[in-house]
Amino acid sequence: MLRPFTPSFALASLLVGLTAAAQAAPAGRSIVFTGKAGESPLIYVAPGSITVIMLGAPILRESVQVEGRARFAIFEVSDAGVTLSPAVALGTGERLALRVTYREGSPASVVFLLTGQPGAVDGLVNVSRPLQTFEACRVELSATRERCEAQAKELEALKARPAALSPAAVALAGFVDKDGMRGKRFDSVCLYARGGELRPARCWGLGGATWSVVVLEVSNTGGEPWAPEWAEVTPEGGEPRRARAVLSGQVPIPAGGVVSVAVEVEMPARKKPETWLEAPHTVRVCNGDGSRCLSVPQVTL
Repeated sequence: MLRPFTPSFALASLLVGLTAAAQAAPAGRSIVFTGKAGESPLIYVAPGSITVIMLGAPILRESVQVEGRARFAIFEVSDAGVTLSPAVALGTGERLALRVTYREGSPASVVFLLTGQPGAVDGLVNVSRPLQTFEACRVELSATRERCEAQAKELEALKARPAALSPAAVALAGFVDKDGMRGKRFDSVCLYARGGELRPARCWGLGGATWSVVVLEVSNTGGEPWAPEWAEVTPEGGEPRRARAVLSGQVPIPAGGVVSVAVEVEMPARKKPETWLEAPHTVRVCNGDGSRCLSVPQVTL
């Protein structure tokens, strides 16, 4: 008599088969990442066999990506590992990239290349990364502390400013004294700006006794939004220094959008108004990680 087919019976049969294949697999091998560029070790997978990759440290589960996801019958991600099994065999020349990002440590991200080879299956792969030295940890901790202290100072400065945005608040804050402020257009220097798809359409500024502000009307001609987060200014023959604040009329600036971005710079005390907005600087405005920047030379601050 034929036994009726049921989903539960089929699932049980599949699990028994995969378990048997996993038990028959080798004890496993080890992969050690050194942090060198281009490290992409091969991992051999086969249908009917489970491959378990133990990553040795907590990972960002949402960061895990594999090429050809639909070709895997099993693909599960845990807090520190990946379990997978292809539905059909991969060719010996195929390479499907598996990308993983760790929560901390170095290297931060690793890439494996999944492939097939007759008679070769990795049942268990143990992954490890170099242990950080005491000196490396000390340097990283020191840099983190400096960033936190700088952010704390910026926050206190922002808290100290009057909440209301008005001429009276500006006067009480001491940004403008009896000599007032000076304005200037920098449209000619916009022609020499460098920033790829980021282009300033108009440039102008304001100057006071102890500060200068540069306003750039930025056109984002690229395909991705741009969020200006920090800026630095470099005087001719001098060292770069961070701007005091960066404000944008809209963040992020959408692709194809045009938005005004203001860069506030602290300047040495200048008693004579005719010296305001006269010192040549290069102004550089960047997103958070510095991968997309707009640089404008010969801006007088």
